[in-house]
Amino acid sequence: METRPTLTVLLNQWRTGDTDKLNQIVPAVYEELHRVARGHMRGQPRHHTLQATALVNEAILKLDNVKSELEDRGHFIGIVSNVMRQILVDHARAKNSQKRGSGVANLSIDDVDVSSTSASIDVLALEEVLQALEQTQPRLVRVAELIFFCGATAAEAATALDVSPSTLNRDLALLKALLAKALAEET
Repeated sequence: METRPTLTVLLNQWRTGDTDKLNQIVPAVYEELHRVARGHMRGQPRHHTLQATALVNEAILKLDNVKSELEDRGHFIGIVSNVMRQILVDHARAKNSQKRGSGVANLSIDDVDVSSTSASIDVLALEEVLQALEQTQPRLVRVAELIFFCGATAAEAATALDVSPSTLNRDLALLKALLAKALAEET
C-alpha cells in the first residue's frame, strides 16, 4: 500500500522545483483556503466583483512569488491569507482610483470594537494600520491575520504563534484597542 506524502513534504518538493506538486497541495488544503477567503470577503459589498472562490484561485496563481518562504501547512495557509489580503487591497486601490474615493471596499471586523454591533472599515485603511503596526508590533499583525482573516480560534492562534493562551488574549485585547483607535482616527 502506497502512503501519501505529508503536506510539508509536498511543500518542500514544490519549493525546490517540482512544480507538479502544487496540484497535490491545493486539493489537500482547498477547503481551508476557501474558509480563509470567506473570512476575507466577509463585509465586502454584495456587488463586489471578487468572490471567495475567485480569491482562492487568484491567490494560488500568485504563489510562485512566495514559494521559497513556505515551511509547513500553517505557514502555507498564512502566506496564502496574506496574498489574499493583498489581492483585496490591490482590488480596492484599483477601484478607488477609478472612482476617486467613492465605493471603497469595506471589510467587516465586528470583533474590533465590541461596543459596535457592525464595524465596517475601509480595506485600505486597515492595510495602512496593519503595515504601520508591523514595524513595532509584528506579532499583533500575525494575531490579526490568524483571528480576523484566517478565522482561527484564540487557542489555534496561540498554538500557531507559540504563545500561551493568556498572552494571546492580551495581544488580542491590545490589537482590538489599537485598531479601534487607529480606524476611528481614519474616519
